[in-house]
Amino acid sequence: MKSMNIHVLMIEDNEFDALLIQHQLLHGLKKQIKLTQVKSLTEAFTLIDQQHFDLILSDLNLPDSAGVDTVIKLKKATDTPVAVLTISKDEKLAIQCINAGAQDYLEKDVLSESSLIRLVRYSIERRRAEERTQKISRRYQAIFEKAPLGIAHIDFENGAFIDLNPRYAHIVGRKITELMQLKQSDLMHPNDVESYAKDTAYLKNNKPENWKTSRRIIHADGSIIWVNMTFAPFDVFEEGQLCYVCMMEDITEHKRIMANLKDLTAHLHNVREEESLRIGREVHDVIGGNLAVIKLELDWLAKKINDQSINDRIRLLHQLTGEAIETIRSISQNLRPNVLDNLGLGDAIEWLARDFERRMGICCRLNVEYTNFPELAIDKQTAVFRILQEVLINIAQHADASLVEIDLRETGNAFYFQIRDNGVGISKDQMEDPKSFGIMGMTERAQQIGGIFTIEGSSSDGTIVTVKLPL
Repeated sequence: MKSMNIHVLMIEDNEFDALLIQHQLLHGLKKQIKLTQVKSLTEAFTLIDQQHFDLILSDLNLPDSAGVDTVIKLKKATDTPVAVLTISKDEKLAIQCINAGAQDYLEKDVLSESSLIRLVRYSIERRRAEERTQKISRRYQAIFEKAPLGIAHIDFENGAFIDLNPRYAHIVGRKITELMQLKQSDLMHPNDVESYAKDTAYLKNNKPENWKTSRRIIHADGSIIWVNMTFAPFDVFEEGQLCYVCMMEDITEHKRIMANLKDLTAHLHNVREEESLRIGREVHDVIGGNLAVIKLELDWLAKKINDQSINDRIRLLHQLTGEAIETIRSISQNLRPNVLDNLGLGDAIEWLARDFERRMGICCRLNVEYTNFPELAIDKQTAVFRILQEVLINIAQHADASLVEIDLRETGNAFYFQIRDNGVGISKDQMEDPKSFGIMGMTERAQQIGGIFTIEGSSSDGTIVTVKLPL
């Protein structure tokens, strides 16, 4: 402790006891203590109003107060630690004084210098600890009150609110006093009540350190809002009491923006498919048709001209025109395979697998256990086809594979579409790369038709892409 930083007020009407205590304190603490003595509670209150004291040492029996009332009056007048000095050996009285707020209870008959010094140091340190605790509490309360997130303390045994901040009340559109009479489950949308009950059951049974979920809440004005809720355990007040802090964030606007973005992305995909279909038909019908006419005309010229050198050039042009027609056909098929429109998804996948095998020289096995493709809407069939097309392009460019297996099967009420290769396997960094637009596009296509897209890879097993689509 620093010198002269302990100011003690001693309330003692017995001069002998006062001198003895003063001598022991000054001898033990020297310049670390400043001692002021008064003889009555009235004098003490006057000084307490005028200056600060670190500790009050008080006799219980004073001219203007006696017994436990002395402690009670002092604690009402000040929050300075109070230690009792008395000649009484009554243990019951000692307990009453401690319950009334006294820091300690010392008998004068057995009083020693060491016990006094220990009392002073203990009281001061306890006081400082309490002040630190109060500062932390005020800091916490300020954060709690001003936090941008809604915060509520919930007793999970009965679902009641223990405490909540203004932001929480603002999010749900109610007053704090009103919410304290409700439970969080009372705020849930009827369709989310059951799922919220499962959330609370999971928290009770597993006691996770952190649990996040998104649910709908009925606002006070009757509107529906989406919220993110994060649950974390906090100090239990009583043994066996399970309490959690729930941090709530309003994500209604975010949900709306994401829904609009999803609709916009779906619209762009549809526009792109329609444009691909139009361009594919134009390329096939117009350019392909013109090239076919040119090829026929070259056949006619070859029959009419006898000059060998000119015929050689005509045959070369005839060959180039045939190759151009094949290229046009390939481009047209990639833009929008006629087989997908005319024969459906099954044949389109078969054509794509065989075409990939022919062009890339990579063995492609097709295992079809699900043939009820007509049940899939045309947009779902197109999405599945495009995902397969993108996966095969990635395999050709990056996998260094010699075998590709494509499985189509139905399990329960879902359609599973899986592509596996024996190549180098996609890495975690590649999957998480923000520039992996192909993976992003496939994920979006699957989500737009209500499906789930997953991709995993390893150096020993290659890459596995799975699309799960509810029927």
